[in-house]
Amino acid sequence: MSASSSTTRIFSMAPSIAAARGSCNVAVGVLGVEPMRWSLKIGRVSGIGLYLHITLLLLLALIAYTGFADLGARGAVWSLALVVAILACIMLHELGHSLVAQRLGMQVKSITLLPIGGVAALKGFPEKPWQEIVITLAGPMVNLLIVVLLLPFTGVPRQLFFLSIPYNLPSFLQTLVAANLTLFVFNFIPAFPMDGGRLVRGMLSLVMSFQRATVVAAVMGQVLAILFVLVGLTYRPLWLLAVIGVFIFLSAEGEERMVRTRALLRDLEVEEVMARDFVVLAPSATVMRGLEMVYHTGQDDFPVMDGAQYLGIVTRQAMLDAANHRGAETSVSEVMNTQLPAVPPHTKLDRVYEMMMTEGYSSLPVEEEGRLVGLLAHENVSRYLMVQSQLRAPRLPDAGGHMPARPPAREGVLPVATPRSHEEPPPPVDPA
Repeated sequence: MSASSSTTRIFSMAPSIAAARGSCNVAVGVLGVEPMRWSLKIGRVSGIGLYLHITLLLLLALIAYTGFADLGARGAVWSLALVVAILACIMLHELGHSLVAQRLGMQVKSITLLPIGGVAALKGFPEKPWQEIVITLAGPMVNLLIVVLLLPFTGVPRQLFFLSIPYNLPSFLQTLVAANLTLFVFNFIPAFPMDGGRLVRGMLSLVMSFQRATVVAAVMGQVLAILFVLVGLTYRPLWLLAVIGVFIFLSAEGEERMVRTRALLRDLEVEEVMARDFVVLAPSATVMRGLEMVYHTGQDDFPVMDGAQYLGIVTRQAMLDAANHRGAETSVSEVMNTQLPAVPPHTKLDRVYEMMMTEGYSSLPVEEEGRLVGLLAHENVSRYLMVQSQLRAPRLPDAGGHMPARPPAREGVLPVATPRSHEEPPPPVDPA
């Protein structure tokens, strides 16, 4: 069988590409938190951890099998070499984004390659529109640079998107050039949150608010995602394009929700959302006692205090793990987290919540002048967002046709309450 009679279809969207006979893989640059589970660390560049998700081994096995079925052992070797080279180009693409982001003052924790894409764990958003534009362009420019460097040795490739399995070094290099050109072209499809969509958002942010620009870019991305689904369902060889469309649709919705959340929290301080009436545990309390308080109080994380001195926070998961592996009589002081940063009550909430999401904190102590005055947990922020979404929901007229008055979103700050010990009953409720 000739090399040209077996075609590997490669459909690539920044910043990832994968090759498999008759299939297409999409990758969208995504803001992440930590490297995903089941990821293998393969290196580190400029403080950025580089990871390979273990599911990529399944992809490599599929590629090797496809190449072997078409061209025997030689086909398997060249197919694997091509995919590994393309993955390396994707990693360079992601590094292009990440190194420029670092240069502009953003933190990049890791890059993880998946069968469906590359995930860069960036902390925060670009502060200015031009920064997002520059960061976005950096990735595709890496692919274009690779093409420029290889083109003198290969010549112009005869086709894009549908790439033949290479059978020698010249065909390998030419296919690699075609793959990078494919990456470059697909990157500029304005399907947010792909690179093209982020570029649209950056340009729109020059003339409108970042939140509004995100909404417009997200709607554009979702329209294109629906088209991907329709094409994938209509043309069977591209069935995976439908899956890609669903992924893009949900990713655009998630990104828009994240930006909307940030806008809601931007003008708030921690003290306006933190829990003020919460239960604390003594250092000698057992994890079983702590777990009992979970279902008695509905509280998941508990500050551990020795009198008026704050020692740390013990989480529900830490207590469950200790009960299962170390025994129910283990004291909470043995499993509490003493390294959580305390935040002042007047800190801007959006910054603190972003830190909680990035670092994976479920709750943080709020301290003022060395005294614990509150507890900020994910649940506090979630409840605030739920209330605000209802306040901003469309209002329906009452039976008389009148629109009900909307309550104010904020009415000041409640006084700080004294944390209760786990031995104390809840304060009595005034019947009035």
